[in-house]
Amino acid sequence: MPDDVYQLAQANYQLGQEAFERGRYADAVQAFEQALEQEHSLALDGELKLWLVNALTAVDRREEAIELCGKLAQHPDFGVRKQSKHLLYIIKAPKLQAKEEWLTKIPDLAELQDADEKPWQKVPTKPRPIKPPPPPLPLSEVNTEDSGFGWVALIGSVLLLGGLWWLS
Repeated sequence: MPDDVYQLAQANYQLGQEAFERGRYADAVQAFEQALEQEHSLALDGELKLWLVNALTAVDRREEAIELCGKLAQHPDFGVRKQSKHLLYIIKAPKLQAKEEWLTKIPDLAELQDADEKPWQKVPTKPRPIKPPPPPLPLSEVNTEDSGFGWVALIGSVLLLGGLWWLS
């Protein structure tokens, strides 16, 4: 029976994590609180409460989050204590005031007059006609004279190798 209760707590913990990651913070708080009501291990207890602190902060229940963080500072697990101190520091930090000119306003596309039109959907365009490649030049127009670069490169290589051999 204890395994079933532990698995139920683990399932609620995972549901809470998924809800939190999707931005459904109130659902996450509910799932984490249900998981905490179940019997669970000490390691799961610490992780659950840390996630709950984050979720409580996200739903603007800062006082409860601060209180829970204070309790986690005496948790038997060192990692949980350390993380709770970091979270407490972040939660207690004053909120910065952003100036209006620093913010970018994003219009709500759902409130457009023509709800049937969805400007964020790509409108199919006609494919461009493919240009045929240009015809090859006749050989009479191609410059086939030797520029002498090959000889210069060969002499330079011989001089370089000779200098290295002489220095060794």
